[in-house]
Amino acid sequence: MCPTGGTGMEKQSVDDLRKEVKRLKQHLEEKTREIESLKWSRLFLESIFDGISDEILILDDDYTILNANKTFLENYGLEKDRAVGKKCYEIKQHSGGPCAWENTTCPLDEARNTAKRVKMTHEHTPDGENAKKFLIDMFPIVLENGRISCFAEIARELTDYKALARRLQASEKRFRAILDTATNAILSIDESHRIILFNKAAQRIFGYSPLEILGKDLGILIPERYGDHHVFVKRFLERRESEIMGKTLSLAALHKEGWEFPVELSLSHIELDGRTTFTAIIRDVSERRHLEKKLLQSERLAAVGQAVAHVAHEIKNPLMIIGGFTSQLKKSLTGEKDLHKLNMILDEVGRLERLVAGLGDFTKTYRLTKKMANVNDILRDVMKIMAEVYPPNRYGFREELSDQIQEIHCDPDKLKQVFINIVSNGFQAMNEGGKIAVSTESIPEGVEIRISDEGVGIPEEDLHHIFEPFYTTRERGSGLGLPISYKIVEAHEGDISAVSRPGKGTTFIIRLPAC
Repeated sequence: MCPTGGTGMEKQSVDDLRKEVKRLKQHLEEKTREIESLKWSRLFLESIFDGISDEILILDDDYTILNANKTFLENYGLEKDRAVGKKCYEIKQHSGGPCAWENTTCPLDEARNTAKRVKMTHEHTPDGENAKKFLIDMFPIVLENGRISCFAEIARELTDYKALARRLQASEKRFRAILDTATNAILSIDESHRIILFNKAAQRIFGYSPLEILGKDLGILIPERYGDHHVFVKRFLERRESEIMGKTLSLAALHKEGWEFPVELSLSHIELDGRTTFTAIIRDVSERRHLEKKLLQSERLAAVGQAVAHVAHEIKNPLMIIGGFTSQLKKSLTGEKDLHKLNMILDEVGRLERLVAGLGDFTKTYRLTKKMANVNDILRDVMKIMAEVYPPNRYGFREELSDQIQEIHCDPDKLKQVFINIVSNGFQAMNEGGKIAVSTESIPEGVEIRISDEGVGIPEEDLHHIFEPFYTTRERGSGLGLPISYKIVEAHEGDISAVSRPGKGTTFIIRLPAC
């Protein structure tokens, strides 16, 4: 019985031993993996530790260096084994005691006493170098049991950062100066269509201040007829391509006051930190379009003027003959019907003669008799004359004449003719009566006159032709009043234009130079 039982016990012991060996082997493999992982972690941390561009020291509570990163060692020309174990003040200040700090304690002392992070600036002069200022960041490294293990010091030199900050500030000033002196509007929007840049030219062209526009949606500057600009931005962000990017576009923009004006626009974009910014350079071409239109108008009037002068010359003599013979016939006839017919002929001959006289006014080159005069006085004379022609119970004036305007060198009689033509047209456009607003304003180059009626207005398609001879929308109008007015203003080297909204009236704008 004993041998058998002994053999069974030995077998059990061997099995237990094998299990224990297996367990120990697994435990050893786990520890080996942990050690390997720790090695990699330590290697990773050391790489980060040495890769940081700021100086880093690990210190114990008596200023002894436990570790130092590559930046610190390179700045002080040391190998790690020559730094570790030394006091920090021995290396930094070559002194036998802690660094002397002006008006404050050593950051290590304060961090040790308060057990809190400490930040302060410190200036010292390395051997043979200029004084350098550092931002010192000292903080305790606390174990799980709450005991302070050591202290970490991070020193960042402020000299380079300040120089970089100064360069950035100078660069920003140059950039801002370029933006603010640019004659074209420059604005930028972010991916949310919010305006983030709006230079001074943009403020002048669109009429908005930075406080009114920055952070607002771009749609505030785009006429509704162009549709939703968000679609364009979304499509570009999806495809990263656009047919209009980098090209010059001719569009209309929307002023703060609600009126549209023509612009030329070019778009670009830049990507920074994963975000896209769109920038537009916008040129207001209102003046250029106006000058082009004025040049075209002058060329057209010159061409028409030559033809009209020839026609006027050809019909002048026949009209005189017809009128003369008709007057002679009238003396020899006694029949009422015959006399009535002859009177009709004479009336029409008279109308044609007045038309020919008007054609002469249109085709002739105006020789102005200039003298210094106040436009307000000329306008008051015109309003007094027109008040006697049109019934005051139906028609009147609203005066807004500025007393700040200067006298100008002009031909008062010719200007009076211009103002009478415009006021007459305004009254005739108000079938039910109304008032005409007359205003003056001083402008840098001279004076601006605005004459506004409350009439039916002029359709857009007609507005482009109002200064052309014979173009009229009235039954008995000759179509010469405004072309003659145009030529008189042109002779003064001034400018005349009109804006109108059907049903709201028409405003004529005359700008005259001071001399």
